[in-house]
Amino acid sequence: MPPDPSRDAYALSADAVAEELGVDVERGLDARDAAARLARHGRNELRRPHRPPYLRIALGQFVDPLVALLVAAAVVSAAIGEGLEAVVIAAIVVLNAVLGFALEAGAEREVLALHASLELEATVVRDGVEQVVRAAELVPGDVLVVREGDRVPADARLLHTHGLEVDESLLTGESVPVEKGPGAVARETTLAERSSMLFAGTGVTRGSATAIVVATGATTEQGTIAQLVEQAEPPPTPLQVRLGRLARLLVAVGVGITLVLAAAMLARGESSHEAFLVGVSVAVAAVPEGLAAILTIALALGSRAMARRRAIVRTLAAIETVGEATVVCADKTGTLTENRMRLARVEPARERDEEAVLVAVAASSVAEVDPVDRALVRAASEHGVTVAPDVVRSLPFEAARKRATVVVADGDGLSVVVKGAPEVVLERCRAGDPERSRLAGVADEWAADGMRVLAVARRPVGSPEEPGLEEGLEPVGIVGLADPLRATAAASVARARELGLDVQMLTGDHPLTAASIGRQLGLPPDDVHARFTPADKLRLVEELQRRGEVVAVTGDGVNDAPALRQADIGIAMGGAGTEAAREASALVLTDDDFASIVAAVEEGRRVGANVRSFLAFLLSANVGEVVLFGIAIAAGLGVPMTVVQVLVVNLLTDGPPAVALAADKATTGREWLRRGGPLLPRGLVGGLLGVGMLIGLCSLAAYLLVRERRPEAAQTAAFATVALAELVFVFSCRSDLLPSWRLVANRPLWLAVAVSSGLVAAALYVPGLHEPLGTVALDAWEVALVLLLAVAPAIAAEAAKWRVRAWTPGRMAA
Repeated sequence: MPPDPSRDAYALSADAVAEELGVDVERGLDARDAAARLARHGRNELRRPHRPPYLRIALGQFVDPLVALLVAAAVVSAAIGEGLEAVVIAAIVVLNAVLGFALEAGAEREVLALHASLELEATVVRDGVEQVVRAAELVPGDVLVVREGDRVPADARLLHTHGLEVDESLLTGESVPVEKGPGAVARETTLAERSSMLFAGTGVTRGSATAIVVATGATTEQGTIAQLVEQAEPPPTPLQVRLGRLARLLVAVGVGITLVLAAAMLARGESSHEAFLVGVSVAVAAVPEGLAAILTIALALGSRAMARRRAIVRTLAAIETVGEATVVCADKTGTLTENRMRLARVEPARERDEEAVLVAVAASSVAEVDPVDRALVRAASEHGVTVAPDVVRSLPFEAARKRATVVVADGDGLSVVVKGAPEVVLERCRAGDPERSRLAGVADEWAADGMRVLAVARRPVGSPEEPGLEEGLEPVGIVGLADPLRATAAASVARARELGLDVQMLTGDHPLTAASIGRQLGLPPDDVHARFTPADKLRLVEELQRRGEVVAVTGDGVNDAPALRQADIGIAMGGAGTEAAREASALVLTDDDFASIVAAVEEGRRVGANVRSFLAFLLSANVGEVVLFGIAIAAGLGVPMTVVQVLVVNLLTDGPPAVALAADKATTGREWLRRGGPLLPRGLVGGLLGVGMLIGLCSLAAYLLVRERRPEAAQTAAFATVALAELVFVFSCRSDLLPSWRLVANRPLWLAVAVSSGLVAAALYVPGLHEPLGTVALDAWEVALVLLLAVAPAIAAEAAKWRVRAWTPGRMAA
């Protein structure tokens, strides 16, 4: 099979690539050939995805289990003639659908950010003339010209280079600009080591080059990443999975009870019409109509809280998911480190001092403008070395020479200063100088620590054109440069591990550099992954997910986008990060600080615990209503509440306290949810069923006692007892074990209870509400009875907590 220059160009000679592509490297393509190739290969742009499937997204909002329950409740309400209730429930369905649609449609835009990264101009040689064309019109075979500061518009095989270095950090994760040259490399070489290639989206930091374009658009390495982003499908969030299971359970229980009660009524000889009406009443009682709306409000409140902690949430479900994270896969460059080279160490030669080294490196760097030289000049300036020498001659850095040389004029005449790889510079120092071997040994030690090491040497010269200009040098010293850790990185990683998070560092950097950073962060060696490609990151995320982990992935580059989207929770750096990374993520940090990830996890755990609290609160009312209906109807005692009254409890009186629980800050005594664990742990389910049964029995007692005295007030008494029992019990829901009076006061909850109590009072004593709600005013004896029965479930709940605490001293969480 003949070689494919779009895939194997790095391993072929430049002449072979030119021959395969049929191009004269001196003249480039002619206009007609370029047009024909453009028609054959297509434009040099990433394939735009189709428009988001708006209809599918919209319909998807109505097949969510919770929303399906609401739809069923609305249909049932309409079927039994309760038009107002049907409209209210339908409005809740529409509100949730609109919000969900807006979020999902926006999440489909991430690949468009990758498309924008290729929209630029390019310099090419065509018809023997250097000219500027739109980058979208580049074709395989074009002779490309790049210079310092350019963004590479396509994948290209180098022909000639002059001191070329390229920043590939957003593609490979390599933090240091890499040297490039036209020499072919081995076929098994990894992407980060293909020094004979230029890749689309990278930036030229120093030098210039000519190259043959070998791949454009979707066939570039960047295009391959874009395809990975399109293919990656984030899994359902843990909250979605749990709520789905809960919804299916509620459907099964509601349908089962409805069928049993309807069958019992038919067996007693009652009409099928009456059995149907009672059955749908029980079905409405079993459905927590307000759950979807309150869950949306809870997550929205969590979103605001996270924004205050410098984390912007792009999808509401991500709020709870980040709290369940068990593994954080963090990109090193720009996430844990500053992505900015700094002078880390200086080792002067004997009889020299640090200032002499800084003077020499500053003199050798003034003619260059790449990140390394800027770091050296900045370090010298910070140490008071601000002399700007007069550069008489400059031999810029080239990959083949591995050194840069300047001849400078100073007060003593002319001096040549050479800076570059230690093995090259020290070899050119005077033979027999003992500092050569000593400095070489130190350089090896520093390199093993992951630093980029440079040696500097100098000597006086008589002329800038003197023969042997770079020979017979005197060593001045060596310097080590590194991309330092962010100031908060080590402490943040330690805190993450305290929270039970496994932190794994992913980078395209050299293994020695990665290992050094890992040691500084206190990470075990097996949590450090070097030379990782975008596909490697994606595979690791998938493998961790197969093991049952909840995976959070942080990153800032184009190379991070596929893994960010595949992860359970993608976290992008908002400041230094690319648009592609931000659009592929569910969470964006505004300060690019790893510490904010820890804060987001803590906030997510608080929100998750609150979701469990208000869910238990809402379901306790449903359990109570089902118990009330079940016993009353099975015993032939009549219908204890109207459908309207059930909906008032489920939507209105329970709503405000549930929202207040969603914003509760008192998380003491509640365990955060873990992947695979139930939304409501077994112990809590038992307590919930017990409290719900008590609410049902107390409400039944109120119904029966008042019916004996005043039959027309019986349903009102049952309604008031259910509603008020919930408003007393809500304070116990704040903690699984701690008594409610020992928790930090939740003023919004007190206000919410007051509002809901006012709604109950209005239902009883505002005449205009009696007919639509089916209520009547209760007298003093009936109110006292209702209040006495309403506090009983909460007292029982607190007594159960006390008993558990007594059996397990010191236990604070369920």
